[in-house]
Amino acid sequence: MDSLNSLTGIPQYIRIREDLRTRILSGELSRGEKLPSEEELAASYGVSRMTLRQSMSDLVDEGLLYRKHGVGTFVALQHFARDHSYLQNFFENSRQNGLSVDEKILEMSVIPARLQVAKALGLLEGSQVIRLKTLRIVEGNPITIHEAYFSFDKFSDFVENDVENLSKDLLAYYESHGLKVRRGVQRLDARSAEPEVAALLAIEVGAPILYKERTLYTEEGIPVEFLFCHNRGDLYSVTFNLSAE
Repeated sequence: MDSLNSLTGIPQYIRIREDLRTRILSGELSRGEKLPSEEELAASYGVSRMTLRQSMSDLVDEGLLYRKHGVGTFVALQHFARDHSYLQNFFENSRQNGLSVDEKILEMSVIPARLQVAKALGLLEGSQVIRLKTLRIVEGNPITIHEAYFSFDKFSDFVENDVENLSKDLLAYYESHGLKVRRGVQRLDARSAEPEVAALLAIEVGAPILYKERTLYTEEGIPVEFLFCHNRGDLYSVTFNLSAE
């Protein structure tokens, strides 16, 4: 707790809050770790439980700590925030932000397009589409089930190439076929995890999910990709840049 000594003249609850923050970000307090009880922590800092609770409440509001009723307070797992104002490469953007990311291919198949997929891609129902379903992993935690659909007629060579590498930058792959994605339309829903989703994301059935549907288009308005995403509600958030017209 040496960092407390460098914050003289600052209210005690802020000093404790910043010390706890430092210990979390440095890894001294591990992600997912249960903290000592409020009585123990208050005694170790030499403050009242009320002062300690104020410090911890700020960190709960920030998402660095979370409470389980009747169990205790825990260090939150690494949260993943994405800016959905722009079309970005998930993997490159994550690494630039210092995050360890990986992907597991769950399924790659050529199937007849059901109605919703066909309409989104401007195809006839039953047309052949490539279905690429992957599990995205951030800091060792499964965070997103990513299920993309695109036309087999346009991208038939996809199944013959290195899918594991191509899947990490689909935008570049589409562009290599003369279809540069310039915009997307997406919808976000709050849902509860069904059994299959819960198992893949290592969460409880019924846990909150941020569900996304998105269609990507070229500048000419040609639909290129339609996808479903199931994102862990406890680890994934989105931001948007808004401006007044």
